[in-house]
Amino acid sequence: MNWAKKKSRLAVNSVTSGDYDRPRRISSFVKDLMAGFQLLNLKNDNLRKRFDSLKYDLKRIEEVVYDVSLRGLTRP
Repeated sequence: MNWAKKKSRLAVNSVTSGDYDRPRRISSFVKDLMAGFQLLNLKNDNLRKRFDSLKYDLKRIEEVVYDVSLRGLTRP
C-alpha cells in the first residue's frame, strides 16, 4: 500500500509539471484497486490498516483531480 502513497504524490507532482491528465489515470487505477480490496473480508488486522491508508490516498488523489477540473486545466 506504500505504492498508493507514492502515486498520490505523483499525482500532485505531475500537475506541478503540467501533466494534467495523469492524476485522472492514477485515480482510475487506484479506484479499481480499492474495488478489489472491498471484496475482501477485512478484520482488525494489518491488512485493514493498509486498506484504510489506501482510502486516504485515494481521497488525496481525487482532490487533485477535482482541483484540476475546477481550474479548467483538463482537456475535454
